[in-house]
Amino acid sequence: MKFEVADHTLWDPSLRIGKRYVSFAERAADLAHRPTGLTPSDGDTCAVDSQKFRQFVEALLECYASTRHPVQCSLMRGALLASLVMLQRGGVESSPKSERSTSIFEEMEIFAGSM
Repeated sequence: MKFEVADHTLWDPSLRIGKRYVSFAERAADLAHRPTGLTPSDGDTCAVDSQKFRQFVEALLECYASTRHPVQCSLMRGALLASLVMLQRGGVESSPKSERSTSIFEEMEIFAGSM
């Protein structure tokens, strides 16, 4: 499944991984109270609305940084890391807004290598 903004591919994981990410992102959207900006097609692509996706990722990052619950942080971490990498690949630079979110940005660089 390719995640694309216009004709630019942000991520091209296997179909199964792509579908799992979309599913995780949709559940995370409930937590962040923002739409994901992801629109999967019948084929193997997923259109990314860059503005809505940016708002989703920023809200998810705020949620992540504001909780102290270790299980909630762990559950959010994978979807947030993949989202931050795609956001960066789409040309949107983001930075930690709190000390709590600094670690996720450090981990993002390593995580991006596996995407």
